[in-house]
Amino acid sequence: MMREASRRGYAATAVTRENYKSHTGTSCDLLINANGNSRKYLANQNPALDFDLSVQSVMRSLEDFHTRHYVYISSIDVYSNVVDPRANSEDVTIETDRLPPYGLHKYQAEMLVQRYAPSWHVLRTGGMVGPGLWKNSIHDILKNHPLRVHPNSKYQYLHTQVFAHLTFDLVDRNMGPLVLNVVGDGLLSPAEAAGWVPQYKLTTLTPDVPMETYHVNQDRLKALCPVPATGPAVRQFIEDVLAGREEIA
Repeated sequence: MMREASRRGYAATAVTRENYKSHTGTSCDLLINANGNSRKYLANQNPALDFDLSVQSVMRSLEDFHTRHYVYISSIDVYSNVVDPRANSEDVTIETDRLPPYGLHKYQAEMLVQRYAPSWHVLRTGGMVGPGLWKNSIHDILKNHPLRVHPNSKYQYLHTQVFAHLTFDLVDRNMGPLVLNVVGDGLLSPAEAAGWVPQYKLTTLTPDVPMETYHVNQDRLKALCPVPATGPAVRQFIEDVLAGREEIA
């Protein structure tokens, strides 16, 4: 986000845990909140901590900073059905009683943004690849780590630079309140991605490794802009990492 902001001429500041207090009370035209817990297992193990990280932190940011427009980076895990695109468009009713802690808390944070921000976008994201990648199946394959999901699981991936570009394009359009699924076009399995990394060998998995499919509705997104295909985006990222053009954690 900072790279794209600078490219567009924004006088941007990255607010982190270390400098948060020194910026409290400041005003800005645009606040992009990519904060919050991103580890689903942590949410399941410690829902109270996840609530603090993903809900209370958003409420604090709404009180601590004065902004004209607030962009909240949420998750497609707010949908109880992530398999069928007909059941996870932005207009569906969120079934909070069916959500695990991670998705529930993301949705609660969305509600706070919609209630207290003067103008807002809520962007529900899926799988990401890009510089500094530190988790997910693509990261594990590139690091030669065991997979934590079944290799035949299916995901929609988007490059972080594409996501940043799209985010600022949306802001520049002055569209007003918007909820939007922002994911790559098409599905990709870890098994397919592993085939692009010569040194990676799929190993026998334990029976409890989950099989997942994330196929999220993109109709609203495609009406606003072209959506890059998942497969080519991931393959190019893998090639860039292997060639030393991109770095991961």
